[in-house]
Amino acid sequence: MSKTIIFQLIGYVAIIILGLSSCWGGKNKHIPDVSGITVDYKINRFEQDLFALDTNDITSSIAALEEKYPEFTNFYLQSILQIKKPWDTTGVYLQHIKGFLGFPFTQQLYDTTQIVYGDFSSIQQEMDQGFQFYKYYFPEKEIPTIYTFISEFTYGILFPPNENAIGIGLDLFLGAEYPYYYYPPLSLPAYIARTQDKAHLPAKVFQAVAADLAGEQKGSKFIDQIIHNGKQLYILDHLLPYAHDSLKLGFTAAQTEWCQENELAMWAFFLKEELLYSNEHKKFKSLVSDSPRASGMPEEAPGKAGNWMGWQIVNSYMTRFPETSLQELIDLTDGTEMLNKSRYKPRS
Repeated sequence: MSKTIIFQLIGYVAIIILGLSSCWGGKNKHIPDVSGITVDYKINRFEQDLFALDTNDITSSIAALEEKYPEFTNFYLQSILQIKKPWDTTGVYLQHIKGFLGFPFTQQLYDTTQIVYGDFSSIQQEMDQGFQFYKYYFPEKEIPTIYTFISEFTYGILFPPNENAIGIGLDLFLGAEYPYYYYPPLSLPAYIARTQDKAHLPAKVFQAVAADLAGEQKGSKFIDQIIHNGKQLYILDHLLPYAHDSLKLGFTAAQTEWCQENELAMWAFFLKEELLYSNEHKKFKSLVSDSPRASGMPEEAPGKAGNWMGWQIVNSYMTRFPETSLQELIDLTDGTEMLNKSRYKPRS
């Protein structure tokens, strides 16, 4: 008997156990009007300024770059490229910068990022709207400064220290067809490379924002982890309410539809395998972390399917307690208590 057939049978049994009630509050969400909210932040094209440096006068050029971006330049050279040591007073690192800028592959990589992202206006429009929602839900928080850079595939989205900022490594968002993603040392699997493109970039930025807002996970049980991750998806959904769910999840459209159509069977699978209150991370790793598929489920089930389920539980909780703000949701850390209060019932 195939896993697909078994999974279908589990679903039929679950209908008897759980009933036919369903909660799908997220699909009828209220989207506030944020058109009147002004967002004040900067997008600094650091990689453009870096590659415009006069390498014949690298000392003065780097000094000017450091004056323009004092925090980020130092962070970039020390922590991203790792070519400047904090104790270096000799200026040897300046020759390393010249080598980096003059290396043919680096120049080609920069040129490619400018073909894809030379015009950043469409990305900025999505980010502007996302930050309007950010200010609506978190009015006391300052919008971070944005820096774009290249790092030879080292970093995608990061938070530089000592500054309220987000760094975007454009060379990790060149699309699934970019051949160097599949070569060593990067060797990205296809299911990861598929999401490293321009369409996913705004969602990746606000995923990082949502994760930062949610903070560290409390509790080690499966239910704690999927609800923590579900809260991040719920926040992301409110920051990018018009984006397709598949972009927020990192799923294909077909995988997203599969989760929607098999919600009840997935829940029954979690119950059957006694996963909800399990602390054995290896048993549910593929359900909460990047993975080509969800272990134990049909081939169509995506990795991180448990996070999707956590999102539905959070949706159910917020439908029952609509007065709960996003910050109050973030402050809830007991996954079991949230599940019980949500009265979550998977839809059939």
